[in-house]
Amino acid sequence: MIQGFLVPFLVVLGVVIFVHELGHFLAAKARKVRVLKFSLGFGPALFKFTRNETEYRLAWIPLGGYVSMAGDSPNEDGSMPTGEGEYLSHPWYGRAFIAVAGPLANLITAFLIMSCIGAIGVTSPDFPSQLGAVADSTRLYQAGVREGDRIVSWAGTKVASMRAIEVVVKHQPAKKPFEIVVARGDSTFTIAVPAGMQADYLRDITIPPPPPIIGHVVVGMPAYAAGVKEGDRVLAVDGTPIHLWEELLPAISSHTDKPVVLRVQRGGKDFDLTVTPVDPGGLGKNPGRIGVEMYTPLKYVERYPILTSLWYGIPATVDLISGVYRGMWLTVTRPLYYRKYLGGPLFIAQAASEQAKRGFDFYLQFMAMINIAIMAFNLLPIPVLDGGHIALALLQALRGQAISYRAYMRFQKVGLAVIGTLLILILVNDPLRVVQRWRALDKAPQEGQVAPTPP
Repeated sequence: MIQGFLVPFLVVLGVVIFVHELGHFLAAKARKVRVLKFSLGFGPALFKFTRNETEYRLAWIPLGGYVSMAGDSPNEDGSMPTGEGEYLSHPWYGRAFIAVAGPLANLITAFLIMSCIGAIGVTSPDFPSQLGAVADSTRLYQAGVREGDRIVSWAGTKVASMRAIEVVVKHQPAKKPFEIVVARGDSTFTIAVPAGMQADYLRDITIPPPPPIIGHVVVGMPAYAAGVKEGDRVLAVDGTPIHLWEELLPAISSHTDKPVVLRVQRGGKDFDLTVTPVDPGGLGKNPGRIGVEMYTPLKYVERYPILTSLWYGIPATVDLISGVYRGMWLTVTRPLYYRKYLGGPLFIAQAASEQAKRGFDFYLQFMAMINIAIMAFNLLPIPVLDGGHIALALLQALRGQAISYRAYMRFQKVGLAVIGTLLILILVNDPLRVVQRWRALDKAPQEGQVAPTPP
């Protein structure tokens, strides 16, 4: 259990930190700045060695890393370094290049990860190829197909799920006639589909209405905090019976920022959970969400040719960037509303573990997202962050000279105060999120308990 929790976390954090610091390291070497230390982690060294002028370290606390360069802070007498191999002695564009190289390395890594996911395999929710209601006006009905029948072959390819049918259709020539084999009980029959009619027959297919059973629960979202678990069946929302998944979403979405009572069935016991849907867009125009996905009995993994996957990487990375910056903007503009969704190391560990359980592609997407998040955070114009160094470099370009030693130290102190405040908020949120989850789970009926009946 510990390995399933720690290993995904350490791998994600290790990759993100390594590529970020490697970006700074390579850029410093390219600018001929002397690198004194390259450290993965903070605190005492677990392992270290020195090569040329650089000490390479693996430290005990895996929550960050750093590249220590010669002359990256003012001299003890208040003067600025002037040596050829010292960071602060370099022109503004050289320092900006070194500072931006770390976030740029995270961006490139995220793109490469997203580009490889398609070739490795993309997991999508899926349902058995058993048909739902078949309207009497459809071609399937006229061909003898009825509700409950199963499609077992499409265009000569055996299929066992709805997603498998879609994949076959995607590769089946639209103008070519083909056959559909349908099973009913132990017998089968064949439907001949004329050329050019494939899309029409595909539109006739429906699945049995999914029940209101919870699938994935997003870490940190309202359902997670309320104690909702995968496999829970929602029986009612504020006393209104829920029979199908399509009834659940509207019942929840109409209560944005208002508590609703979910009547839940778990392990044969019924009980109530109170959850408050949130507005994910922050504009007051979006339906409320609690952070759950529909349970699907099957998963379908599809692999793409490498060139197709590479093309997929570009828009996928842009979507990640857009999502991360949108989240940052909402946190800044509505801090009281979104502050509880800030996450630190514990949140990353929880989310990494959950995504690893869902599938390797989900885990890789999460790793790419964390790379983008680290890039975006480090580019903020806050002192001590990369964005702060870039801001100082650009300020020097505009003024024609570097700021004074006193101004530089004040700038750094402001940055430390800001980062310290943010760190405290994140470190408080992390354990509170876990405690809230535990308390919510404890309220659910346990073995031997009798669930209360609704009034």
